[in-house]
Amino acid sequence: MPQTLDIPVPVRWTDLDAYGHVNNAAMVRLLEEARIAAFWPPSPEQLALGAIPPPAELPAGGAGSELATVIASQRIEYPRQLGHRRDGVIVRLWLSRIGGASLTADYLVLTRDDPEGEAPYARARTVMVMIDADAGTPVRLPQELRDSLQAFAGPPLAFRD
Repeated sequence: MPQTLDIPVPVRWTDLDAYGHVNNAAMVRLLEEARIAAFWPPSPEQLALGAIPPPAELPAGGAGSELATVIASQRIEYPRQLGHRRDGVIVRLWLSRIGGASLTADYLVLTRDDPEGEAPYARARTVMVMIDADAGTPVRLPQELRDSLQAFAGPPLAFRD
């Protein structure tokens, strides 16, 4: 297994649907929160106030930045239902592909009582593309960034087809 990033993410009451489990749209938000915590640095002002820097930084910033990251695709499978958990979940993620202008992140949604990931609640994949924010065109990832992200590279998940 690669060097994975284990990101704790809270499960909120609003994440639940009428059946009492985390709704599929809420699962996308849990994955997004983990991805942001893993890759997007807070501003210098937020760091000065105690924000935690991410373990791996992408060069894209927020509004007004020259570079942006867009989601090209997303896939999620739900092997088990996830109900409300006061202890939240652990979103384990790694990069299953580092392309020219894109990154593919694979995820397992786990709980603290299953740190080995024997029975994940979800398996997911997101393809992100770095783009020039003004032109909307893909931007090649610099070699230095590709090299630093290699530490988080690992084999892709197998999905049911």
